[in-house]
Amino acid sequence: MTIQANKPYSAPRPVEYAPIPDPIFRKSWFGDENLPGPNPILSDFITATFMVNTPKFLLKMQRRYGDHCSFFLSRRLFIGLFSPIGVHEVTVAQQHNFVKGVGFARMRKVLGEGLLTNEEPIHLAHRRMMQPPFHHGNLDSYVAIMHNLINEHTNNWRSKSSIDLAPEMMALTLEIVSRCLFGLDSHQYTDAIAESMEVAIDRIERTMLPGLERFDKSAIKYFKEFEIASDRLVDIAEAIINKRLESKDNTDDDLLGILLQMRDQISVDHIRDEVLTLILSGHETTANVMSWAFSYLSKNPKIRKDLEDEADRADWIKENRTPTYQELEQSSPIASAVLQETMRLAPPVWVAPRIAVLQETMRLAPPVWVAPRIATVDCVIDGVKIPKGAHVLLSQYVTHRNPRYFPNPEEWKPERWHNLEFEKSLPRGAYFPFGGGSRKCLGEYFALAEARLILLMVAKNFKLDGSFPKAQPRATYRPKGTVKNKVTTR
Repeated sequence: MTIQANKPYSAPRPVEYAPIPDPIFRKSWFGDENLPGPNPILSDFITATFMVNTPKFLLKMQRRYGDHCSFFLSRRLFIGLFSPIGVHEVTVAQQHNFVKGVGFARMRKVLGEGLLTNEEPIHLAHRRMMQPPFHHGNLDSYVAIMHNLINEHTNNWRSKSSIDLAPEMMALTLEIVSRCLFGLDSHQYTDAIAESMEVAIDRIERTMLPGLERFDKSAIKYFKEFEIASDRLVDIAEAIINKRLESKDNTDDDLLGILLQMRDQISVDHIRDEVLTLILSGHETTANVMSWAFSYLSKNPKIRKDLEDEADRADWIKENRTPTYQELEQSSPIASAVLQETMRLAPPVWVAPRIAVLQETMRLAPPVWVAPRIATVDCVIDGVKIPKGAHVLLSQYVTHRNPRYFPNPEEWKPERWHNLEFEKSLPRGAYFPFGGGSRKCLGEYFALAEARLILLMVAKNFKLDGSFPKAQPRATYRPKGTVKNKVTTR
């Protein structure tokens, strides 16, 4: 059986979704004293500044005007909500008052109506269908697959003096997602996915502002390349599904198998869109976090030594066996006597370096760094009136840098997480690398198990040393370039 699907790039927004209100233009906005911001007359200049480096622009807005601010992009009203309360109310308490905002419309051109981009009433039904494979009871079997693939992949480093870290992490995490969730080998698709995703990730973010969609079907090369990359990713997702349909493997306990068993409830187009979504959210984001984590570790040899000590002490590594999910999840004492003395904490309240390193990396380099919404009704968020039609921007990048909750916010300090009480002390919405509410990442525990396993297995066997990369914030928070690293076997 071969599927023939409609391509997301040209697909209209589904009629089942709530209608998007008209935007609020500069000429009809009379201001709000609770929403300070730059003079609206400067909106064209602001728009250009926003496009140059969006995370830095948002952080500058927060530091200059506070946790609630307003500004105009493409002459439309945008409201920045950067307080933890604002984040929690938009993503959880009042999430029904908002739909996905700018950026997600562009993401739909690549991912269609997958879980990351779809709206109610489709979203909740799809989320429930996709939950079983991510149940905690399935994680041990995934960890076993991950363990074997990480061994296979990193053993190839032993004959090398250097690696391109970013492509290595992309290839590894793609193979993990493919084997665990699709039941397939991804090697034949690795290069094509990397090339097309590079273009798609760039165009999603660089064409996110309202008004640019008018060029989508133009002959302008930049937009034409966007369509070609999107269509190529669709072809790969369809090939994955067709390969599974044509195979004699009737396994239905992985995600793709479960979805294919539900073809009477979900269209093949939607299954294709979920495959596309998992290709992006299931490997791109984890690969980026790992590239950032190893780059930070390269700059911080004392913390890397703590991680190596943890790996050397891990029972499952000493016993040469696959760990359980629980072994990757549980907290454990820190190895470094110096750090113990510095923290002055009793051992039971410490958490393991593998956990703290990832927590801090996702704070400073959140895999998804902005969460745009559009208000569908007039509402009040954290005491601020949000008018219907306003674009609302939450940002993990900005909120995670609030010095009120994270002293010395620009410093990478995993030790801030070593005290279990620290995370408990944070207000809801202060730290949200996986989002929140019904939109919280379904694969959170899968991704954390994968990342912790990669950290420990690499720390046990190798030292990676390279120059620290610049950021390339696009639809995901990527490091720029291939991130070349010297490899030394321990």
